[in-house]
Amino acid sequence: MNKIILLVLGGSIGTLCRYYGAGWAQARWGDWLPFGTFFVNMVGCLILGLLLGFFESRYQSLVQVPVELRLLLITGFLGALTTFSSYELEALLYIRQGAWERALLYLMGSIVLGLGVMLGGLKLSQWLCSR
Repeated sequence: MNKIILLVLGGSIGTLCRYYGAGWAQARWGDWLPFGTFFVNMVGCLILGLLLGFFESRYQSLVQVPVELRLLLITGFLGALTTFSSYELEALLYIRQGAWERALLYLMGSIVLGLGVMLGGLKLSQWLCSR
């Protein structure tokens, strides 16, 4: 039962962050691309990179992190915050509309920038943990 509570707590907070973060980004940058989804995916990649660095610093590997902490932060919070399935759906909708350029820009931008942001979060957390 405690695992369920951790998932619900993390998921609830992640859902609220996704809703408000995506809404903010979409209002700020317009609707030419689904910037709200893109924004929360990049934030999620950054947070996951930071967590990975902190966890590896403290526990040596992700599998050694207490399951409760992984459920709360990764499965619950980040699972609700990031929207990979929505990302794929939005790309598919562009493709179905014949907007291949937008679909490819969105897909490749998310992949390349997401990996870069995650690596940046990892390096930042490693640097912070070495202090």
